[in-house]
Amino acid sequence: MKEAEVSYWPRQVHYGAGSLGRLASIVQYLGGKRVMVICGQTVAGGVMLEQVKSALGVHYAGAFTDVRAQTPLPELSRAAAQVKNLGADTVVSVGGGSAIDAAKGVVLYLATNGDLLPYSIRFADQGMERRRLDSSPLLHIAVPTTAGSGSDVMPTAGIRDPQQSKKILFWDDRLVPDATILDPMMAVHAGARLTAASGMTAVARSIEALYSKHRNPMSTGLALHSAKLLLKWLPVAVKHPEHLEARQNCQMACAMASTASINAMASLVHPLGHIFGGRYGLQHGIAHAILLPPSMGRLLPCIGADYNDVMDALGCPRASSAQEAAALASGALTALLQSLPLPQSLKEVGVKHEDLALIASAASKEYMLSSLPTPLSSSDIEQVLQEAW
Repeated sequence: MKEAEVSYWPRQVHYGAGSLGRLASIVQYLGGKRVMVICGQTVAGGVMLEQVKSALGVHYAGAFTDVRAQTPLPELSRAAAQVKNLGADTVVSVGGGSAIDAAKGVVLYLATNGDLLPYSIRFADQGMERRRLDSSPLLHIAVPTTAGSGSDVMPTAGIRDPQQSKKILFWDDRLVPDATILDPMMAVHAGARLTAASGMTAVARSIEALYSKHRNPMSTGLALHSAKLLLKWLPVAVKHPEHLEARQNCQMACAMASTASINAMASLVHPLGHIFGGRYGLQHGIAHAILLPPSMGRLLPCIGADYNDVMDALGCPRASSAQEAAALASGALTALLQSLPLPQSLKEVGVKHEDLALIASAASKEYMLSSLPTPLSSSDIEQVLQEAW
């Protein structure tokens, strides 16, 4: 067995219907006193913010409700200023990946006195480099409200710089939320499209962990079970939003997929998602859903006999060859995508055909490609994009 390492794990995970009710006791256990909620207008305009305020009780100090998709960089300074004005020592992020990453961005902003860019991921000949945070100035509790963000159990954050039309990526142990609450009653408010898109991000993480060069027995076990749960329960959650069992299984599968992928590392779909998010403002889950079938078809044959484990997780018959496995697996993912209320191609979401070569070239410089099971050139990546277009 090759040498491997499991370095990243969630901190506290509280789950189950009604688990939001533990929020005040979790704040107290972690040593917090004054809490600012960070969310977007969807959460603020419905019942979710009121439920969180009620659960916090005397710990609630106020809310920043202006989180937008892709977590634009300019909003961090305003949110950080509000934390200071309220005298908050804890933030509770409520929403999808944008809200959770916004809270992480506030942690970064306050830890670096606003000079957070030197702490972003950089690339050199020896691989990924990043300056480490000395400390975390805030406690962070995440309350996901979608089928799967994963940011609530991961040390990474993506902040969009609108001026450069790119995602700025961060990775630091101190960015893992101190606790996450997976309450399916908080997810029932997510509409069908958001549920499908966020769920497909979790599917992509589980699948990419399975064909990663750095996969290990623990990441594989988590990813296999996650994929199995998502293929069964994500369509149910989309069609029946108040189905608590479906919501709970999607939330748990997302946490498992995210833990698997941060240890094994994603390789192709997620780097491309970063580029589409920065360049087009395209929601990650939509990009991931479109890109996953052709990526799976290209990469699954590279992992040898392990492909039959993937067949089992996807509910496919066992294959007699790697190429047959790739075709069956890609077909299963295409069928899943076709069952969901999501765009089916890059063309459908406004990606220009003449941009594909530039996107492939940009993706070829992403650090996650080091986890590919086989090297891909820029032209190889362009071929995957052509299939997805």
